[in-house]
Amino acid sequence: MDRYKKIIYDNYISTHNRNLYGENSLERIQANAPALNHYYGRHLPADKNVRILDIGCGDGNFVYHMQQLGYKNAAGIDVSAEQIEKGRAMGIDNLHCGDLIEFLRTSREKYDVVIAKDVIEHFTRNEVFDILIEISRVLKEGGKFIMQVPNGQGYFYTSIFYGDYTHEMAYTVTSISQVMLNTGFSGVSCYPTGPVPHGLVSSIRYVLWKLFVWRLQFWKMVETGNRSGIFTQNIIAVARK
Repeated sequence: MDRYKKIIYDNYISTHNRNLYGENSLERIQANAPALNHYYGRHLPADKNVRILDIGCGDGNFVYHMQQLGYKNAAGIDVSAEQIEKGRAMGIDNLHCGDLIEFLRTSREKYDVVIAKDVIEHFTRNEVFDILIEISRVLKEGGKFIMQVPNGQGYFYTSIFYGDYTHEMAYTVTSISQVMLNTGFSGVSCYPTGPVPHGLVSSIRYVLWKLFVWRLQFWKMVETGNRSGIFTQNIIAVARK
């Protein structure tokens, strides 16, 4: 790991997350549950006994969310001791501190689902290729890999991509498909991460965003003859082994 990345990850909460979002808590994670369910709920297995690994889990907020849904075998790993300690202090179980690449390479466990939420963009192209190969290896046949990354086609993606000094790359539907199909996955689907309607204000945002996307699709069709695309800041990809 590069020296600057180690320093930043060692202080990721105190010099980054806390400045952006404030102090995390179980109450804040629970308040965000409607959005998490909207984005990820349909991609999680119906069987609550499955083994789930969240790589680059941060303080374990998504691990906690899954555990609250009944996935008791959900676990997470992150290289940042500061973040793991924060998660443990909040009472989140099954959090481990370590390098995810080394963990995947030495793992003899098989998982039904591997998740990388806001993680893969922190690695170089060569590192990502190796990571995806290892994720495919530790997945059971028919297992899922779910990731969220900055969307290079997103209209406002630069605030996400350039908002973290350790980011290496943004992705699109086509580049995601390209790398997945060359690292052991049989298929991949991609989804946007726009506003989630769960109240008056969020519903207004949802409608306005839909209108804005229609405008983007129109101008894309004018230039290219093709209106397809995902335009949110982030993009979610779900790949099957």
